[in-house]
Amino acid sequence: MDDARHAELVAERTFDGVDSIHGVAFDGQAVWFAHGARGDLMSVEPETGRVLRRLKAPAHAGVAFDGSHLWVVGGGKIRKVDPGTGAAVGEVPGFDATPVTGLAWADGALYAGVYRQRKILKIDPERGTVLRTLVSDRLVTGVTWADGDLWHGAMREEGGPPSELRRVDALRGEVLDRLALPEGVSLSGVEADSSGRLWCGDPATGKLRAVKKPRKAV
Repeated sequence: MDDARHAELVAERTFDGVDSIHGVAFDGQAVWFAHGARGDLMSVEPETGRVLRRLKAPAHAGVAFDGSHLWVVGGGKIRKVDPGTGAAVGEVPGFDATPVTGLAWADGALYAGVYRQRKILKIDPERGTVLRTLVSDRLVTGVTWADGDLWHGAMREEGGPPSELRRVDALRGEVLDRLALPEGVSLSGVEADSSGRLWCGDPATGKLRAVKKPRKAV
């Protein structure tokens, strides 16, 4: 595995009343994130940081968007949420989401980052069954798909290397690319937008940062 490259930060946002960001999602126009001890949801305009919507929802960790609804982690469950009201309209049955920290949606399945177990799980949202397990050597935070690639956040550990964004093989978990964030930066949710950026939540400061997604080698 090659050494990590330095991540290129292209935006940094702060928001009044937000001191901790958990999951991050993108709905095609707005960036959503969960924040605070109550797990509130907020959507913002990516180019300006203008707040578009605030919702009360049980979102304490990962957030994903499936094209029409948000999926959020909170209270040990993964719930399907109406983005207009914040109301839960469904949940993944029989799945204990207590250890889940990150969430993404792709091809009808949920991908969950499991922090201390250092895993990414592919989950059937209708049955709650685990379809695939990928193993990491770092603490896994946010998870996202970008242009057909699976990325996840790797949280720094005390005395260890900085937090990273990692592109991994979606079938085997092999690390294909690594972007190191600045020293001391914490990393929670990760989400790709449609403009070549990876949005990263910071659980320690409440900042929302964007990293330029590198082009893949041809």
